Amino acid sequence: MFTFVAAKHKPLIIPVFIPHLGCKRQCAFCNQHDVTGVVEPTLEDVENAVKSYLSWSAPRERTEISFYGGTFTALPREKMMSYIEKGAGFVKDGTVDALRCSTRPDEIDAERAGILRNNSFETVELGVQSMSETLLEKMRRGHSSDHVVKASELLKNAGIRVGMQFMTGFPGESDEDVEISCASLTLLKPDFIRIYPFVPLKHTPVLNDLESGKVRTESVERIIDRSASLFLAAMREKIPVIRVGLPQSDDLPEIYPANLFQVVAAKAIERLVEEGEREFCIPENFVTSFNMAKRKFAFFIRATIIPKSSLGGMI
Repeated sequence: MFTFVAAKHKPLIIPVFIPHLGCKRQCAFCNQHDVTGVVEPTLEDVENAVKSYLSWSAPRERTEISFYGGTFTALPREKMMSYIEKGAGFVKDGTVDALRCSTRPDEIDAERAGILRNNSFETVELGVQSMSETLLEKMRRGHSSDHVVKASELLKNAGIRVGMQFMTGFPGESDEDVEISCASLTLLKPDFIRIYPFVPLKHTPVLNDLESGKVRTESVERIIDRSASLFLAAMREKIPVIRVGLPQSDDLPEIYPANLFQVVAAKAIERLVEEGEREFCIPENFVTSFNMAKRKFAFFIRATIIPKSSLGGMI
């Protein structure tokens, strides 16, 4: 029996988008302004975001403020600390339970990990994208896989949970590149991952390369298959996958199915069936994916459903 995993608790995450702030370069695929549609937030914007989310959201077991979109730990120190102090104030008065952020692996050191830990940050998401040095260079990331390993160790040693964001289907990606990222999960053991199949965003270097014919994309089916490989690698290591694909937006091209998470999970189940697996232990939110996979096979496969109360840890 193959057991899939999912996060037990999903806190209310109040996002504060800081698009490109702290970024010292533009990666080949990145245009945060089109993804988020926002500009640099003020401290008043942070406060308004908290008030707004709490005014309409149903109560959750936990609530966290998250600084997403830029390189939080590479912000000028005064700017970073102003955001931290604003967020930490909401933790101190009991409005929220913790803070979190996303950042680059090469912008974490022991000092910055300590600052985060001492100011109510419980989770940091690293923009890993790939553990293949060849692909990182094509992406113009400017960091190495060693930076990922070191950053993960520093954060875990500081008592901070580590999430990792991976991309599949970037132009020029090979099967070997995907295999390297999949294999790395055994070493890295993040607390959770996100998978972002490639989307060509406006005003990005890679879109220019695509339009000029310098590079080409893989088929949607191939990219979904590679996403399923990464998804399955995470499941083998008991690592929850908390998202597949970018949030839907009118500014983004519609490339993938709206139910992309379910499609990728179904592909992973199909892969296991083809390898000979017939019994699965799956979380409740995987039932649709299991039924999608089951329709492809004439022989009997079955699933034991894991209720939410029995799932793993928090994301």
